[in-house]
Amino acid sequence: MTTVFLYGGSARFSGVAAFDWACPAVGNSHKFILFLAQANDTADNNLAKAELARYGFSEIALGDGRPIVAESLNAPNMDMFRRHYEGAFTEDSSIVWYP
Repeated sequence: MTTVFLYGGSARFSGVAAFDWACPAVGNSHKFILFLAQANDTADNNLAKAELARYGFSEIALGDGRPIVAESLNAPNMDMFRRHYEGAFTEDSSIVWYP
């Protein structure tokens, strides 16, 4: 069964990503929340760091991952996060970054 985990942290955007995406400016540091679909029910920080590197992040400081409670996304103010949760299922991951 697939479980979506949330990983929060901060990192610097290197500009070298494995794919095109709406990324931050090169060299800037940002906080983020990574939504990562995993095949198991245990947090895997190494997998999360590898996924963040695919997004182009380096100098990664990562908190422990935790599974998201899908029901918590039903509130109207959680719409953006619901889209990222769904994106993790279709694309394996999704990220929210902010200054």
